[in-house]
Amino acid sequence: MTTLDRMLPSLRARLIAAVLLVQVLLLAGLIYEHIEDMGERLREQAHLRGQQLTVLLNASLSVQLIQADYAAAQETLDETYRQAGLSYLRLIGQRGDVIATAGAVPDPKPSPMARSIWSEAEVLAMTVPISMAGQQLGTLYFGMPLDFLATAKRHAFWDSLAIGLVAMLLSAVVLAMLTLWVTRRLGQLTKAADRVAAGRYDLDLPLGQRDEVGRAIAAFQQMAASIQAREEELRESRNHLLFLAERDSLTGLYNRHYFRHELQRRLDEAARGGMEGALLLFDIDEFKLINDSFGHQAGDDILVAVANEIGRMIRRSETFCRLGGDEFVLIAHSATEVEVSTLAQRIVLALGNMRFEMAGGRQVRLSCSMGVALYPAHAADPETLLAYADSAMYQAKRAGKNAWHLYQPERDSAAAHLNMLTWKSRIDAALDMGMFRLVYQGVYAMPGRRLSHVEALLRMYDEDSGHLVTPNHFIPLAERSGQILDIDRWVIRESIRQLKLNPAMPPIAINVSGRTFDNPEIVGYIAEQLREQGVVPKRLVVELTETAALSDLADAERFIRQLRDLGCHICLDDFGAGFASFAYLKHIAADTIKIDGLFIRDLTHDEQSQVFVKAMIEVARGLGVTTIAECVEDEATLAMLIEFGVDYVQGYHLCRPREALPGQGTSWDVGH
Repeated sequence: MTTLDRMLPSLRARLIAAVLLVQVLLLAGLIYEHIEDMGERLREQAHLRGQQLTVLLNASLSVQLIQADYAAAQETLDETYRQAGLSYLRLIGQRGDVIATAGAVPDPKPSPMARSIWSEAEVLAMTVPISMAGQQLGTLYFGMPLDFLATAKRHAFWDSLAIGLVAMLLSAVVLAMLTLWVTRRLGQLTKAADRVAAGRYDLDLPLGQRDEVGRAIAAFQQMAASIQAREEELRESRNHLLFLAERDSLTGLYNRHYFRHELQRRLDEAARGGMEGALLLFDIDEFKLINDSFGHQAGDDILVAVANEIGRMIRRSETFCRLGGDEFVLIAHSATEVEVSTLAQRIVLALGNMRFEMAGGRQVRLSCSMGVALYPAHAADPETLLAYADSAMYQAKRAGKNAWHLYQPERDSAAAHLNMLTWKSRIDAALDMGMFRLVYQGVYAMPGRRLSHVEALLRMYDEDSGHLVTPNHFIPLAERSGQILDIDRWVIRESIRQLKLNPAMPPIAINVSGRTFDNPEIVGYIAEQLREQGVVPKRLVVELTETAALSDLADAERFIRQLRDLGCHICLDDFGAGFASFAYLKHIAADTIKIDGLFIRDLTHDEQSQVFVKAMIEVARGLGVTTIAECVEDEATLAMLIEFGVDYVQGYHLCRPREALPGQGTSWDVGH
């Protein structure tokens, strides 16, 4: 801030100061011109008086000089000196001799007069030739005092200054009042701007005037209204984004993403405060049968009803979440084993009493199987606790369903328990030590059998045997423990890295689990990896299974839409496993569907499979979606698929999975 800004912080003060400064300059100029003009007039009067005196002296002295009456000339000078108030007189004869003087005579050749606004020369020196009948008889020098000029100028200055100050004072008062009146609306506008800056929009501004300030106020009012509306939109958007990040779009319950963080927080609190609690995991018995029989809309209605029914039963200290599909989980914090048992029994009974009337008047009665694991009694880390609750839930299912079971290690087979812990450790080690591998299987365009792209298949290297372990050994447990998220990130990162290292290779298709695609951060992670590696998004094909997508249709739609906006290709894997979901293909908006191998393996001998596969290909073509047939293992099956019009084929008959990338030592031609 400048010195001027500190001294005159407001616009009003600056306006008044500026106008006063202009007035001071004008007043100074007017006073100066007035004094100068007055001085000029007084000097002219002095010259006129001197000229009049010259005529009189010439008449008197010319006669005296002709008569050589020098005594009379001296008397004339003395009398004139006294009467006219002159400074001096000096009469010089024709020969340059001094005839008579009066007063203190200066140098016969005085210096030019020097004057200023405040002072004048002491005398006005005049030279008068004394002549008669055209004959010069002598020269008279005399000086007129000019002290009165300086005195007159000082009086005029102070008089003018007094009048000017009074005028300035009056004009300053009028100006201040005028400035306050003119800028009053600017002051209101400034206060309104401060309120808007503070986030307050209850403005009281004068509207309706059509001058510049009035138009500025109207524009500001409109701008403030727009800012308020925009802030409300942003607030709603933030709340909505937060809701989407933490809530399940179908039921409104907390989602898997929120559950992971909340469970870790609760476990940390329990460790610090010595508290105890429990994890209650349950799913709806035979829910897949309900979906396949009555459609996914009926299944969605049941899920919403279950969420509402159980949501009314829980306390504020308990957290209710939907993990996906028909799987729900409840965190009971600061609860004893007795309280947890009571809550579990209430939930099982409440679901068991729920009835639904389906299409055709059929009645459906629900039941659930629940597993309960206590913390810290059973486990103190999220993955293990969730795995134990999952194990207890399956104990309840094996016992006949419609029940709940508290996790009991002794009821788990020792081998299964050890196997679970062993695989969890092996997965962690594989992630830390880089023991995961990708193998690649070609996908070929028909009917020309040209390599279109490759699918990246995950394997784990086993140090003991030196072999690669297929994912069916470790993926189910990784999904229950949450390690699947790290595995999927590794697959994404490694596949994109291979695309960067091998610019000539065809696109790579990767598989993403259901637990990963409902993570709102995963699309950003894919975009970041593509950007850092400099890989074009269309070289990456993302596959997700149909069952995972339909278990949470809203999350699947969001995930697919974001990936399509990014530029990636989307493939719906295992399509047809739940044929009732075919109608949802138009909502999922995938680029490609991969027909489940269940329909392909015995295609040439199973007429029903032929009908299904042919229908899938025709409907997909009508929707502008391409098709891939997997698990093609012989030429007869391939020929039938080509006849049906399939777009792409994948299977051992064309290419087995291999570690070598296309063009790196191993031929990728069909049949090898």
